[in-house]
Amino acid sequence: MVLNLFKKDKIYLPGEQIDKYTIVKIIGEGRYGICYLVSNNNKNYILKQLKKEMLKKIGKKVCFEEEILSSVNHNCIPRFIEKIEKDKFSGYILEFKEGKTFEEIIFKDDYIFRRKEIYKICFQLISILKYLHSMGIVHRDIRVPNTLYNNGKVYLLDFGLARWINDERYTIDEDFSYLGDFLLHLYYTSFEIVNKKSKPWYDELNLYKEELMFLKRLMGIEKKYKSLDELEHDFLCFKHYAI
Repeated sequence: MVLNLFKKDKIYLPGEQIDKYTIVKIIGEGRYGICYLVSNNNKNYILKQLKKEMLKKIGKKVCFEEEILSSVNHNCIPRFIEKIEKDKFSGYILEFKEGKTFEEIIFKDDYIFRRKEIYKICFQLISILKYLHSMGIVHRDIRVPNTLYNNGKVYLLDFGLARWINDERYTIDEDFSYLGDFLLHLYYTSFEIVNKKSKPWYDELNLYKEELMFLKRLMGIEKKYKSLDELEHDFLCFKHYAI
């Protein structure tokens, strides 16, 4: 039934015009919207087209992304440019960031992340989270498809699930567990299978004791971190292993 509903949304093709923006290509499609690379005056942007039926179903929830992105100002987060409501089209324009998603780098390029690089990436994500949490925002979706990498710099994308922090429902530790899962994807790029017997990640990855405890606490296997300061302190304690 969901697929039938989605068919009501027009898919725009390269060369077609939305307001003053020209479609360059379709980047991807999710449950709530369709993303395009678009251009205007020889400059690239991201256009997010919101799906009509999902707008009807979830209403104001979609507005959180627009509201939150409009309130942040960080060079590692795409800027909100403008909203477009025209000719039955609903969506908005975001700043375009150069790079590849970590999903592409890991699963298409088969790139191997070494410990030193993983630490640098983690440090950048902690810095981005410090900014977001200071603004009262929890991202709630730090995953390899939602993070961009370009010349050693990390960008955090897709704020569709982001919410204002509410200690009863939307809490900062949601970002901690996502960060842990994200880091595991990076660690596993250098993992070599020696036998076919499946083991949990904490038994098969070659990790330092401090790394292991850090990841376990992020994932909630051990005592969860209560603050980003506590998390950052532990990370900095073993960061020297990469030197």
